This record gives sequence, structure tokens and C-alpha cells, in this order.
Amino acid sequence: MPDFNLPGRRPADADSAEAQVHLLAAEGSYELLSESTVPDALGGSDNFFLFEGYNEWGMPAVAAHLHHNEDDKTFTLAAEPAPTFAAGAAWLVQHGADPQQFLQHARGAGAPADARSAAAAARIVESGSRYQLVEHGIEYGETWALLRDNAAVSAERPFLLQLESAHHQRGYTLREGSFSSPQEVQQWLESRRTPLPPVVGDEVSVVVSPQASAARARTTGAGQRANAQEPAAVLTGASVVSRRAVR
Repeated sequence: MPDFNLPGRRPADADSAEAQVHLLAAEGSYELLSESTVPDALGGSDNFFLFEGYNEWGMPAVAAHLHHNEDDKTFTLAAEPAPTFAAGAAWLVQHGADPQQFLQHARGAGAPADARSAAAAARIVESGSRYQLVEHGIEYGETWALLRDNAAVSAERPFLLQLESAHHQRGYTLREGSFSSPQEVQQWLESRRTPLPPVVGDEVSVVVSPQASAARARTTGAGQRANAQEPAAVLTGASVVSRRAVR
């Protein structure tokens, strides 16, 4: 767990102060899975963290973005719980992290366990705000997230169900299927009598977001900050934590 005491620096705003208090209080609850630092042109830096979290929400991932401002010795800090490791990585990418650190170079529990899982993660990590989180739940070591696909190609079956199970050393396994309605998803989760239906298009179609492109450019370039608009959350909309029994 990184030291979020940050001596010699002060929070730039109330949200950063609140996030600092939360992360300091949760020191024994989170395990660090991934950490990266990207310098900016003004002498500061962006720091990206992906944690495995054991907290009151029952979510397996927590992402944090820390920015050091060298001009006034302040910092901005944001922390975001996520239903899956892929969703946590996606949130970090939307805040400027390099997506490849979570797809090609990741290790441990926060890494895809196989090529199929990596492809499913890439769909979420690199596709900007295409997917909206509808609902999620965790039971018996498996986390599921129901996403709505806003792309026109998925109009007939716009609900994407992703199932994630994690192993501390091998990484996480991510499987997915497309459904026409949340009711169909609930019925499938409760019975599991059939395989997951194929994803619309039967392949991962990644639409790389501007934030992901900027992050990749600045980590492969001279370490300079890319000029990008303020990123939006990768999974938008309200999430409802569900404790539905999954068998």
C-alpha cells in the first residue's frame, strides 16, 4: 500500500482531502496490484494505482489517481471502487493511464489470465464511455457486471454481461455474453443452464477513446502530458450493488 500521508504537500480541494482520509484509513484493506507514474511538462506527475479491495461495498477493485502539482506543492487525489478489475483499469485509463499496462504488461491478480480475458478487458479498458454500468454483484468468488452497450451495432442485444473470477497469481478470468434485456440476464444468472450467448458481432470491437490514445502517446513519447479534454467516467450512470445468489 503506497504512503498517502504525502508530507510537504496539501490537498488541492475538499474531494482530495476526503480521498486521502479514506485511503489512509483503508491501509490494511487494500492490496496494491498495479502502480505507474507519468511525469508532466510542468515538473509534476500523475500516479495511477489499482488495488484489490476488501471493503464494505463488496467490490474487488479500487482505482486511485494522484496528481502532484509542483507549482504550489498541492495534490489532487481521487479513488473509485469498481465492480471488476477491468472496470477499475478503465477508470484509470480515462484519467490518463496507459491502457497497455493493464493488458500486455500486467501481472498478478489484476491481470487478464488468458487471451480471451484480455480481449474482453480491452473492450472495456479502451472503449471510452461506450458502456454504461447498469448493475453488478459478487457471490462465491465471482463478480458480475451488467453493462449497456450504446453502440448502434448492439441495438438488438444491448446488454453485455461480464463474469470475472480472480486468482492471486494467475490473474482474472473474464467471460461475457450479450442479452436483449436485464430480465434475460437475471434469468441466466439464476439458472445457468446454457452457455453464455455470443457477444454481438462475435468478436471484440475496440473503439479506442481519445483518453486512451493520449495516454499511450505520452508514455511512448518523451513523457510529456498530452493535450486532452477532461475525461468522462468510463462507466457512466448509477450502479446498484446486488447480492443476488449466483450459482
